[in-house]
Amino acid sequence: MRALGRFGAGIFLLILLSFAARAVELHEGITYRSGLKLDIHAPDRPGRTAQAGVVRMNLFSFGGRRAPVVIYAHGGGWVKGSRKKVYSLPEWLTARGYVLVAIDYRKVPQTTIDGQVNDLSAAISWVRSNISRYGGDPSRIVLMGHSAGAHLVAMAAARNVAGSVRGVIPNDVQAYDMVAYAGMRGSLGYPYINAFGSDPNDWVRWSPVTYARRGSGFPPHLFLHSGSNGARRKALTNGYANLLKARGARAAVFDGGRYTHGSIARKLGQPGDPATATIERFLAQVTR
Repeated sequence: MRALGRFGAGIFLLILLSFAARAVELHEGITYRSGLKLDIHAPDRPGRTAQAGVVRMNLFSFGGRRAPVVIYAHGGGWVKGSRKKVYSLPEWLTARGYVLVAIDYRKVPQTTIDGQVNDLSAAISWVRSNISRYGGDPSRIVLMGHSAGAHLVAMAAARNVAGSVRGVIPNDVQAYDMVAYAGMRGSLGYPYINAFGSDPNDWVRWSPVTYARRGSGFPPHLFLHSGSNGARRKALTNGYANLLKARGARAAVFDGGRYTHGSIARKLGQPGDPATATIERFLAQVTR
């Protein structure tokens, strides 16, 4: 029995060590601008130290390159949502060696889409100046967002307010060209009308196509779209991707017709998920 007890204790210790080896360092609620916070999910690295049963990361002895960084803008129709709505992204991306930074931004009607893009730009600037202290590489930043967040990262890249980033991953939004969207749908509807208003001049001002049509030098983009709203969502996504390619940018589209608007974000990180594999390949290419 004593031998069995020692054996069981050894197994338990191995389990604990296994969990420690996969530990994720969470730096939560960091203020990047007055009233706005972000969370940093960093992968465990060689050089960590364990004290009093707590696994701690030694950020200054990685002995190699710092980790590439994914800045994530959550969804919520521009009017709601939180940096906590990250699904399985922290576990998935940190296991692949990326630092994930999930940001909050002000919501409409507290601000406008201009203000939200400005908040995203401020978060990117903060990350670029500070992420090396958390093990991230400020020269290898990728922007990613779902739904409204996908629109905001596309806007930041199109308006060239993101600085130099390695790539952009807009996941499932229709707001690349709001004039075209309104024409296809016949009206804006919720939540678009709440965020974009009823003035077509604002639809133009807050559409990424407006800036892409006259810009250049855009970073590589990977677009994903679900099967929600079917042909319209696919057409708007491909239309913007084709515009970027015509302007000299690398752009690819993942056709997620079998996903819903929710599941194309919720399933990321699951084994065998096609969208997950596509994003992993893109991240590896642009951050190498």
